[in-house]
Amino acid sequence: MTKPVISVIVPVYHVEQYLPQCVDGILSQTYPHFELILVDDGSKDGSGVLCDRFAGQDPRIRVIHQENGGVSRARNRGLDEAKGEYIVFIDADDLVRPNYLHDLILARQTLAGETDRTLIISDYQPFGDNGPEKRDFPAPFSMDFRTGEGLTAEHFRELIFQFRLFPPYCKLYRRDVINQKQIRFREGMRSAEDFEFNTRYLAAVDRLVYIDSVQYDYRVGYKPYVPSHHGVLGESEIKSAHIMANGITDLAERMGILDEVRPEIDLWAANKHYFNRLRMLFMKSDGVKDRERKKLYKELVSDSVYYSSARRGAPQLPKSFTRLLAEKFDCFPAWRLFYRIHHNEADKH
Repeated sequence: MTKPVISVIVPVYHVEQYLPQCVDGILSQTYPHFELILVDDGSKDGSGVLCDRFAGQDPRIRVIHQENGGVSRARNRGLDEAKGEYIVFIDADDLVRPNYLHDLILARQTLAGETDRTLIISDYQPFGDNGPEKRDFPAPFSMDFRTGEGLTAEHFRELIFQFRLFPPYCKLYRRDVINQKQIRFREGMRSAEDFEFNTRYLAAVDRLVYIDSVQYDYRVGYKPYVPSHHGVLGESEIKSAHIMANGITDLAERMGILDEVRPEIDLWAANKHYFNRLRMLFMKSDGVKDRERKKLYKELVSDSVYYSSARRGAPQLPKSFTRLLAEKFDCFPAWRLFYRIHHNEADKH
């Protein structure tokens, strides 16, 4: 096999029921110049056997077996082994349509020069047991950090609040940029590790181009998220909240639109803090005592960018008892009492 243009990296862990359809979609790509790296992350089901079977049927497939270390370690291993000029990620429970790679590489060849450092982003269609879910797709746009062209609040909203910048799929990365800047996924994280990877990559390039290609089908709700620390908020969830708040704020500042979008960032942070992270912190668990929860709370509010943004956003929350607490009694004892009374039920007061 000649040197591939694209290295497609797929982390594999306990996806026996979905992996054949995922691999079939990749092998059916209209763009042929790729290698497929399947990283079996210590699967205990039949996923690893399937990987080896696929590799025996197509020379473009390479299989790496490793002890279970999480999706970030699997993706990093794929990056270490990749030979292509470009990198594309696909999740093993998702599906790709025939022009997924074609559209990404065509955009690169058409819109970016040989020396141009550009992040190409396409889009995805969420789907569940009942079929496709509603998702709106904007017109194509580009952002140039050198000239300021396209650095608008509208484009920021599409990237951040429509979650286009968060996942590693639907993106074409240059492998030389990844290696030169030593960009890797932070291992041990269970969320936001992909967003951090993307923000670090974006900081290393000159342009971002969004194309209106929807060739990726994202499976919704396959793996419900369970907090990392005995079923409650842990270090991973705390770090991810801080990473997201800082990354979003830094991007808005780099685009020169922070003042314009700050109220929206603050509302996002308030929802993340008061309706998500605090709810995680006070989930029932016999393995986590109040003293430890208090320590975790202090760590959660220790990041000034994250917590200040959440505090500023609290008055924008819907009128509720949660909003009242956030504005008037925002402290650990108040939240502990609130969740003891309401037993983690949805906020109806």
